[in-house]
Amino acid sequence: HQSDNMSNAGFPPGAQSLNMSGSGFPTDSQEPRRQSDITDEWPGQSEAPLSGHGSTGGGEGQGQPNDAWDNMYTMPAASMMPESNQSNNAPDGRFQIDEEDQEQEAKYADFPFDQDVFDRGDNDVNGGNDDPYGRPGNAGQQEEDIFQFQEPALSPSSRDYFNYSDPVEDGEICPLAVRKVIQIMRYFSRVLSAMEPLAQQSGLVDALLYHMTKKPRSADYEEEVSSRVDAIAVVVNLACAEENKIMLVYHPGLLDAVINIANHDPIDEAREHAAIVLMNLAYAEENKVHMVNQDHLLDTLVHLLSDVSPFTRRYASAALFTLACTYANTAVMARHCDGGILEALRKVLLNDPIDEARVNAAEALFNMARNNSDDTVENMGNHPRLLASLAHSVLTDYSADVRAYSARALEWLSADIHHPMPCHRILLKALTTSSQWTKTTCIAEALKMQASLGENRRSMVEHPGLLDALATLSLLDGVTDDEVKTCAISALERLSKETTTRHIMVKSEGVMTALTKATFAEDGADDDAPEEGTPNALLMKNALKNLAEHM
Repeated sequence: HQSDNMSNAGFPPGAQSLNMSGSGFPTDSQEPRRQSDITDEWPGQSEAPLSGHGSTGGGEGQGQPNDAWDNMYTMPAASMMPESNQSNNAPDGRFQIDEEDQEQEAKYADFPFDQDVFDRGDNDVNGGNDDPYGRPGNAGQQEEDIFQFQEPALSPSSRDYFNYSDPVEDGEICPLAVRKVIQIMRYFSRVLSAMEPLAQQSGLVDALLYHMTKKPRSADYEEEVSSRVDAIAVVVNLACAEENKIMLVYHPGLLDAVINIANHDPIDEAREHAAIVLMNLAYAEENKVHMVNQDHLLDTLVHLLSDVSPFTRRYASAALFTLACTYANTAVMARHCDGGILEALRKVLLNDPIDEARVNAAEALFNMARNNSDDTVENMGNHPRLLASLAHSVLTDYSADVRAYSARALEWLSADIHHPMPCHRILLKALTTSSQWTKTTCIAEALKMQASLGENRRSMVEHPGLLDALATLSLLDGVTDDEVKTCAISALERLSKETTTRHIMVKSEGVMTALTKATFAEDGADDDAPEEGTPNALLMKNALKNLAEHM
């Protein structure tokens, strides 16, 4: 570019002899440049042009490109201001560009003040180059987005993003970047309204599945392990939405990947997330039967019940009690691995220090007893020490929920276990032991139910301690014991109907004490009887009448 001689219009004295380089800066400035000159050389731009276009400043700042920009908004000294522009100061103390300045600056083609200069593709000022600053190799290209980082050596294509399973050359993927992206997805997946759209996004579940099953390399072990944990955590969140449960359980390979992590992953958090996924998916009614019939899923839940992580044990036991809510599953679960699930639940019920795990185990056993088939009842009744463990929990567990679910399980089993089943004697022993707990009517109702069937009465009367247990319950006089007391008296009255065992009942001191006390009670005693059913005194009189001939 040719330099121009400047007129005196709008310039300080002496500026007429300045020789301008191609960049528009004075090459040998004797006086400081005006603030307006610096401000208007790149209108609308926040950065100076690239180096290579001459000097970037005069005086002391010559050769230092950033000096002018660092002081761009610094108020110049009064001696540096041209007299003709003293009255053009803006309210904040900065210079305004007047019409003379614009006319003078317009003479320099190096400085495209019109935005159209940047947009034109035929800028002849730079010798046919589209770049207004003369930079080669940018013809026909749009301005680079400075906020979009891209490593120069990489040339990513759509294949890298959508076909993740294709082989990718080493060095093209940054494990840290992948981890951060998955972490962002983990945060998004916590939003309830975003769960379904995320799960329905094409390729997202497959991408998560890829990171869940990817074997970490030694070089990036920490990053890839974290990515795996975050990936399955996203699946945990997505499985919380009811709309996603069915889709996820039938997604090819997803359930197998979760089972594999639950069984073999060395990271506690990963196994915990796997247990939560199984629990969340099991809550959908449509998934229950399908999940129980999957290979190794029940084995996996049994394995997780003995995990070192208390959270994993809690979620695994919750998955089991959820699956046991369906009638079609209970027989499969009860006989699985020759009672492996029953034994695992029994051990958790007795030994797990986590209350939630014990509660879930007790509820799982209760659901299996309630939704039972003949096979379920037989397997549960004959399982070694299972009924005794339920009775032990009823008496000794300090969690009210554990005691309640254990007692209810015994009550439901009492409705289906009868003489001469081999496990009937074991059930009677469990009921006799647990009868000391009177917070609910479960055990008393179970004894009453057993006494309702004639085939059970002889074995009940002959069972050690059972008559004494009923007598104790019949003598309760607490405010909240009325229902329990009524059930016990009803059981004694029904047992007295068995003629072959009346001589045994007559010899029971506890039974006779309970009967006579209720019979000779004051007239107001009958007011304590429940509204429905026979009053307690009348039940006792009927029992005494049945036993009278053997007294």
